Amino acid sequence: MMRLGIDGLRLMGNRLGVGRYIEYLLRCWSDSAHPFDEIAVYTPGDLDLALNGKGRVRIEPLASSLPVGLWEHIVLPARKPRDTVFFCPSYVVPVLSREHPTVVMHHGSYEVLPSAFAWWPRTKARLVYQSSCRRADAIITVSESSRRNIVRFYGVDENKIRIVPPGVDDVFRPIDDPVRLDRRRRSYFADGRPFVLFVGKMTARRHVPDLVDAFARVVRDTRAPHGLVLVGPDTVGHGLPARFASLGIADRVHWKQFATHDELVEAYNAADVFIYPSDYEGFGMPVLEAMACGTPTITLDNSAFPEFAGGIAHFARDGSAARLADALGGSAIANHSGYDAPRRARARGDLSMAEHRRAHDGHSRRIRAALITCDHARLRHHGAAIGRCETRVTAACRGSGSRYGRSRPGRCRFREAPGGIRPANEPLA
Repeated sequence: MMRLGIDGLRLMGNRLGVGRYIEYLLRCWSDSAHPFDEIAVYTPGDLDLALNGKGRVRIEPLASSLPVGLWEHIVLPARKPRDTVFFCPSYVVPVLSREHPTVVMHHGSYEVLPSAFAWWPRTKARLVYQSSCRRADAIITVSESSRRNIVRFYGVDENKIRIVPPGVDDVFRPIDDPVRLDRRRRSYFADGRPFVLFVGKMTARRHVPDLVDAFARVVRDTRAPHGLVLVGPDTVGHGLPARFASLGIADRVHWKQFATHDELVEAYNAADVFIYPSDYEGFGMPVLEAMACGTPTITLDNSAFPEFAGGIAHFARDGSAARLADALGGSAIANHSGYDAPRRARARGDLSMAEHRRAHDGHSRRIRAALITCDHARLRHHGAAIGRCETRVTAACRGSGSRYGRSRPGRCRFREAPGGIRPANEPLA
């Protein structure tokens, strides 16, 4: 029996980047055909996750009183049955695992931006991620930028890395319902004012204090009526409330720690501009989600962003307050004359959205399922590895929203190849 086992630790609690990535995959696999007789998702507790039964996906709680970190490294490998393929989408292979799994690795940020992290988290992450990459039979990463950094920093053979760019959940799409969007604006600001949106953990590399300063400068200089909505936890202690007050914009900022999928879809659609000024991302899902909703988007020209947002998003020169103010000042908020700016911006083709949409309507058809193909030449039991196992998880973008795979009209960044999904400029073997 072909069985796929998945480390589902990141599905517990509020789902941020990796947790949402796993959820998207499970939703697709639960509603599509795949080569596995069974998909088992191991978690440290009960999980409320609505899945279609057609794909034979089920949750297997392995309850324990140990902390979740120890659960992943001790309880999970000790209590789960042996799987044909063990999939670790959270960057980590359990220390006591007797199998050689497929691991998903997005990162490189600890090595590329060491100053953004404290010594111990940086050192621990490097040791664990490097060990996981070397022990895995195959590595899935999400961008060419990440692939280069995995090879560079972890010393991994590039031949066992497969680039599989993610897509977004079907719920992220344009909403043409003014009443619904106005209701969402009023949930943030009583007067229903337009707003600039940021979504993500507020790590040091994402320049949230600089964004706040830039926003204050733009609304002061342009007299724009906008507010600023920040969604995500402050993981490094930026002291944001005091900053809002010192800049005199406390009444213009709405900050919340978490938002559901349904709220995020409405927030992206209701926003005049989405901004994500990160110095490094393995991928950057919020940018893709915003573009899938048709929202004018600002980010930085680094790491993976040019691979999937080039020709669509506007790239600020860097994450300083001055450069972010320039980018915001040149966006829809500077010329705002009503609360329907996102629709007007899309109609004018601001940030190249409309041009890109027209160029790729025929290319970006919805692919609703993720596909896993597992080719194993030999399978030995009792601690042996799957001899040759390539796992490809393909969740592509759909015509109504995201445009991953194109940097500008007519130039495809990725393509299918016999060895997996590869950069377009890499010759066929």
